[in-house]
Amino acid sequence: MKLLDIRERLSNDKQKELEWQLFYENMMRSKLFAKVVIVFEVLLILMNVFSPDEIFNPYFFMYITLLLLALVMLVYISIFEKGDIHEESRFKKFQKGLHVLVFLFLLWGAVLTLVDQHSYGHIMAFVVNAMCVSILFHASNTVFFRLFTIPVIVLVGGLPFFQVSEEVLVGHYINLAVFLFFCWLAAKMLYTSYYRNFCNKVLLEESNEKLAQNMEENIHINLQLEQAVKQLKQLTTMDELSQIPNRRGFDEYIQKYIERIDTKQRLSIIMLDIDSFKLYNDYYGHVAGDSIIREVAQQIHAYIDPTISLAARYGGEEFIIATFNVPVSDVQRLGEKIRIAIERLQIPHKESSISNVVTISLGLAAGDITQEADIKVLIEKADQMLYKAKQTGRNRLEIWAEDQLRI
Repeated sequence: MKLLDIRERLSNDKQKELEWQLFYENMMRSKLFAKVVIVFEVLLILMNVFSPDEIFNPYFFMYITLLLLALVMLVYISIFEKGDIHEESRFKKFQKGLHVLVFLFLLWGAVLTLVDQHSYGHIMAFVVNAMCVSILFHASNTVFFRLFTIPVIVLVGGLPFFQVSEEVLVGHYINLAVFLFFCWLAAKMLYTSYYRNFCNKVLLEESNEKLAQNMEENIHINLQLEQAVKQLKQLTTMDELSQIPNRRGFDEYIQKYIERIDTKQRLSIIMLDIDSFKLYNDYYGHVAGDSIIREVAQQIHAYIDPTISLAARYGGEEFIIATFNVPVSDVQRLGEKIRIAIERLQIPHKESSISNVVTISLGLAAGDITQEADIKVLIEKADQMLYKAKQTGRNRLEIWAEDQLRI
């Protein structure tokens, strides 16, 4: 996972500071989450009490257990806040305690999922718990696997004893594997993003401290500041989710290219959009939606030639590709390769009106450019072709060439 590598290096003191900040923010998020859990569990317990069915069923005791666990977490966090929150030994002790509480929350989800096999037959309880922990609780790979390993073993090992249908059991294992992968991916990306932001903050703080302490080292300090600005600028021109340039990065690339040329150039613009993406997000969830955006971005990146082309996430589920001095027929083939590659991924999309898998629509416009205004015209034409592709069935590519001939 090269896209998720953390390349920055921190001193031991800064590592401890980062660890403490992560722990404190995890504490605060856990506190809020515990309050939400208490509200929901009280409602579920009341619904169970006033239900015509037997009150003291397994679900009643599971709700009581989670309610008590959430109350313990609130009391635990309150005790931590009343003392010296910066004392290292105390921080380490409470950090371990918080991990235990989160672990018990995941274990509770695994047990409830096993109980569900006798009634609902799904694994949603554990999936929801796992996603909540992955998104709300920022943790390194080591902590993530430490928290998840035993609950997953309990669930995976217990399912054959609670689910009698082999077909359903296989489906559970497949779904569980997919969900756990995305949970790990979400947790990894959130932790990586937090780590990088912290590194950038540290870099700026250290640069400013050195500037204030020793004016004689202005040249050296200025170089550090320039490097910091360069890194920050890179962050603003790259889309963190897809790991390809964003719209600002695309505009800067085009602007620099225009400034370098002094003769007429051939430019092809492809605008592409994920079909029925909003419906996909609503049905499968935003984590799955983010995964689709990453997958489309990587497929585009795999097919373009970076020496003559640039791909960027233009906004939401929309992407743009600029290719210079390439025959429009070759660009058309490029667009079709990308479209077919996305379709061949066979990513399920039950809410799509045209296919049962994820597809994309593309609009291509090609023409000669001599100034920035020409580029804007081509982008508008490509967007119009994209709109036409969507209006005429989706999962297709529509083309506009400068001579108005359709290819």
